[in-house]
Amino acid sequence: MVELQFTLSGQRQIIVSGREHQTPVGRGALSLIEDFQAHFFPSAQEQYVSLSLAIPVSLFDYAAMHLATSPNMNFGFDRLKEQSFRSYDFEYDTRSMALVKQLITDFKNDNRSPLMMEASALELLNMHMNQLFFLTPRPNGFSKGDIQKLNKAKQVLESCMTEPPSLLALAKMVGLNDYKLKAGFKACFGMTVFEYLRHIRLDHAMKLLHDQTANVTEAAMIVGYSNVSAFSEQFSRKYGMKPSEVKKLF
Repeated sequence: MVELQFTLSGQRQIIVSGREHQTPVGRGALSLIEDFQAHFFPSAQEQYVSLSLAIPVSLFDYAAMHLATSPNMNFGFDRLKEQSFRSYDFEYDTRSMALVKQLITDFKNDNRSPLMMEASALELLNMHMNQLFFLTPRPNGFSKGDIQKLNKAKQVLESCMTEPPSLLALAKMVGLNDYKLKAGFKACFGMTVFEYLRHIRLDHAMKLLHDQTANVTEAAMIVGYSNVSAFSEQFSRKYGMKPSEVKKLF
């Protein structure tokens, strides 16, 4: 099996086929496991909260085949060799945390949308496979370090979407010049910095409206729009419906 796991609070000890594994708070892990026995020992002193997504092996193989930037790349079960367990640890960012919390909320909601939950799970898988295995296409003239800085720029935008830095300020924050930031962002992620900012703002607004935790005006303000009309126009262009129509569907 393939498991994508995120720890939100507390701790637990895991013994997988005789090997100890722990995922501390604020970190996650992508694990490849086969022919295994697992024993879990949660702490008695604190509540343990985590989200684990079981990824079908066929889906993982499909993602690996399409995300690999070289036909010789190998990050699947062949890496296990004689082992029954291999784990790749990572730190999750603001975007990951938002998706994880949304999935946990949806699990408790009787009116949840399985399609939206699956979309969130797939985004998490795509995000962390790219992060762990450096699968983001690297444009000519960009180093691995540059790609890491571009991913850092995405994280900065996600963490301060309501008051984002200017392009020059963002470039300085991540250690790139503004040309490399603009050209690299477009080449690696398929959209400009401002297009990505609009994407994450509208995506978060959709979740607020879907969960009925905000009305249209509140959602616009929460994600950083001061003009509700401009927000509604961009929302309609992206989702094919007015933001006021979302509540009627859920």
